[in-house]
Amino acid sequence: MKNNTIKVLLLCTTYLCCMFNLQAKPLLSAYPDAKLERKVTLAGEETQLVSAFNPALKKSQQFEYKTFIGDVSHFSYQVKNVASLKVMENYKSALSDAGFKVLYTCSLNDCYAKREYKLLAEKSSYFEVHNNYRKPYYIYATKSDEPNAAVSLFVGQYQNTTKVLLTTVDIKEIETGLVKADIKAFKTQDNKIVKATKKDLRGSVDHPLLSRYLGSYIEDYQNVDYEEFSIPIGKSDKKTNAFPMLDVTGDLTRITYITNKVSTLKIYHNYVSALTKEGFETVFSCQKDECGKKRAEIQALGDKLAIKSVSNYFRSPRYQVMKNTVNEQTTYVAFFIGNYQGESRIQLVVARTEPLVTGLIKMNSDKVLEQLEQKGKASIYGVLFDYDKATIKAESEQALNIIAEVMKKNKKLSLYVVGHTDDKGSPDYNLNLSKRRADAVVNALITDYGVAKARLLAQGAGPYSPVATNKNDLGRELNRRVELVERLSNSK
Repeated sequence: MKNNTIKVLLLCTTYLCCMFNLQAKPLLSAYPDAKLERKVTLAGEETQLVSAFNPALKKSQQFEYKTFIGDVSHFSYQVKNVASLKVMENYKSALSDAGFKVLYTCSLNDCYAKREYKLLAEKSSYFEVHNNYRKPYYIYATKSDEPNAAVSLFVGQYQNTTKVLLTTVDIKEIETGLVKADIKAFKTQDNKIVKATKKDLRGSVDHPLLSRYLGSYIEDYQNVDYEEFSIPIGKSDKKTNAFPMLDVTGDLTRITYITNKVSTLKIYHNYVSALTKEGFETVFSCQKDECGKKRAEIQALGDKLAIKSVSNYFRSPRYQVMKNTVNEQTTYVAFFIGNYQGESRIQLVVARTEPLVTGLIKMNSDKVLEQLEQKGKASIYGVLFDYDKATIKAESEQALNIIAEVMKKNKKLSLYVVGHTDDKGSPDYNLNLSKRRADAVVNALITDYGVAKARLLAQGAGPYSPVATNKNDLGRELNRRVELVERLSNSK
């Protein structure tokens, strides 16, 4: 055996016996004098390796795959003036010496039929094979019956150049706990933020709810105290290409993080794990092909969250929308994670809705009387009902107190108590519901506050008199109200 052959066998066997570390030596060494064209390493990736190929079958049945999760390395080498057969035989020998079992292999015409050309090379490789699909050899191998490592290797030749496309997987569970979530950080507005690293965009900070993934930095940043924002909560429609959207209004933070050598799967697991532990629930989720099969479709999903375009970072996409409600305040977290050449980009959105009712019911009886005097009507927020019912909730006491004080301060005043709804649901149903709720308010004022029955008359306006748009949460909440309208006559 020639010296260079012995050398590669020794090198390969040494590395294999020592296993591998993404930050250290590779599982398999390069063939002597091979040129490393490209390399991508990803911690905690989900990887499909071709485990069998039959070009005689229909295209949908030609390939079989095995899926592994672990630390993955992809390599593309060029070897000049060495035949693909010799390169493959050396790698095969190294794998055998290290205790790997070859579960599938093919060579030459068994690896492709004329009509397939470079199909196996493309399906089994992370990088482009270009013209080096000729004189092909392929190996799929694992170590041990319950494998702790797996390898796929395609070797092809074009003229005097042999290309080696190698994928190695160190099989292991995904490490979580690398991202921290803290819902208690929302108790105050003046949270101390994690200091930015040197690479962070100037003026950017982590959101107090979520720590960053270790080793990442902020590429883009936006923070707005009160804003409307639309979050995709489903797949795009095939005909219109439109996404179903969730409209939210509140404090908005958008952050783009960049991290290297970490898979989208590992990042995704850490974010979901951290938020779930803090009581967040999933609104919508998709991963990889579930998010879309076309580049434009996946990019469009990510662009809904991104400050700038997702661009090339659409590969291995993972998308999640989660929410948590504490003290009537809902926080939405959405993130899109994509990879490009081993670098992952995280598009993060945190929208913390503001409880409008809390601020609006601060209106006192004097202000209500002033509005009645000037406009002949006044809107009251804070009369709350159980969902789809006319039962007044206990939290409505403050708003009812204001109405009772208005009636007490102006004993000559008579009112229409008018119920209003948003535009969700059928108009007839909303009209009936608004009347029943107005009746409930009148009955409460008569029974609990001693207001004379003759001074109050309940009416329902349903969705027919909005004060704001029904296209977002803010507008719909403003439209769900009780309105006091001055009544000049006590006659019914």
